Amino acid sequence: MKSIKTFKILFVAALLLLPTWSFAKSQVKASMIIEHINAGKAVQYKDAEIVGDLNFTSIKDTTVDEKSQKERRRSKGSTLIYWSHVKSPVSFINCVFKGDVLAYVHDDDENETYNAIFYKDVDFQGCDFQGKSTFKYVKFKAKASFKNTKYSNEALFKYTKFSTDVSFSNSYFNRDANFKYTEFPESADYAKTTFRRLANFKYAEFPEGVTFEEAVFKGEALFKYTKFHEPLNFDGTVFDGDVNFKYTKIDGKSFTTYLLKRKDK
Repeated sequence: MKSIKTFKILFVAALLLLPTWSFAKSQVKASMIIEHINAGKAVQYKDAEIVGDLNFTSIKDTTVDEKSQKERRRSKGSTLIYWSHVKSPVSFINCVFKGDVLAYVHDDDENETYNAIFYKDVDFQGCDFQGKSTFKYVKFKAKASFKNTKYSNEALFKYTKFSTDVSFSNSYFNRDANFKYTEFPESADYAKTTFRRLANFKYAEFPEGVTFEEAVFKGEALFKYTKFHEPLNFDGTVFDGDVNFKYTKIDGKSFTTYLLKRKDK
């Protein structure tokens, strides 16, 4: 009888521990991911904790930009550019990045810049970037998704070039979100996204439309010189900080003209 009671107690204790075991994230070294890319393997992780800095510019398939090389020969002060060719599909679902995620690195001492080119689909859906996230000058040749992502530090997408539609919906930017000069050739989605600090879309272009429906801008919303095209959706958008739409164009017309037309509808 005593052994049965003991078994019951142990069984209940095990059940209580199950949720902890079920939701614990497995740890993956960032260096292992780079090894997979170097081997030409697909990168697929779900509910994982990535430990260490994930530096996409450190892969073996890296080449010098010939134009910048010629410029360097003419002028030692010019920046030498390298391209890191990520030819594996990359998928991280509900992962936590404890270190930095680097697809752009600049070496001040050598005046060299390293940028990644992603040739296949890239998916960071539901990920938590706890370190730096640098995608400056990066080229996405296929589909890219950043839905439901969280950024503890600055999210750097300055000069980034997307090739298809891209989504940052339901994301949370705790620091500055930098999309200055970013190219969105197809539709972009920022619905229900929260920007706690500066949201910089200066000089960005949206030729196929964008939605900021129910997005929240707690800091400055900078859309100076931004070029919008319909469909454009700001329904339910909240601006708690300064808003700058100076020199903004919508289908080639001023933002004021766009607002007046919406008012007349």
